Amino acid sequence: MFKRSILLTAVSLVFSSNVLAKVETFPAASFCGENITKRNEALQKLLKQEGNAEKAMQRLVTEQVGRDARSHAFVYNPSFERSTRQFTCSIPLSDEIGKFKVNVHAHVQGMNPGRPGGCEFSRARRVHDGSDWKVFTFNSGGFWWSDLQQNDGFVNFSKDMDNEYERSSSLQLTCRTTWDQGIIKLQHIELEY
Repeated sequence: MFKRSILLTAVSLVFSSNVLAKVETFPAASFCGENITKRNEALQKLLKQEGNAEKAMQRLVTEQVGRDARSHAFVYNPSFERSTRQFTCSIPLSDEIGKFKVNVHAHVQGMNPGRPGGCEFSRARRVHDGSDWKVFTFNSGGFWWSDLQQNDGFVNFSKDMDNEYERSSSLQLTCRTTWDQGIIKLQHIELEY
């Protein structure tokens, strides 16, 4: 009887530890945005190519880049300079977070296999060095959109990371689409810890 109660206690501890996990969801529309510097550089190139500011601005304002109010997703389908432009999602981390799992949920459409375009993960930490604030970035891998298994266009990617219980830090997800075609609709990012 004693062995049985020890076994039941051990089993319940294993399953109860998963129940205590915390999951936070961050809608991409609120936490992601296009890199404005890269967009402005691309716009300058477009202005030189077009030779017509009105035509270039019309192309800029009609492209599918930004928040999708209906789905709370971040849509990314630039119409020019696709391989030089990118967007970044910045997710705040706290000193209560050590090891965690990040889950990225998106819908992709029209991506050609084998084309480069994806996301890179990094953890940024803001540190005061005694006279000024510095930002340190630690890269930790990523993925190609076309390498992910699709289910009617829906893709998921998970990665284990470590914040080391540090404060003033954030998870940075820097992404771009493929150079020729393809729409990314980033739905949300989850943190499990």
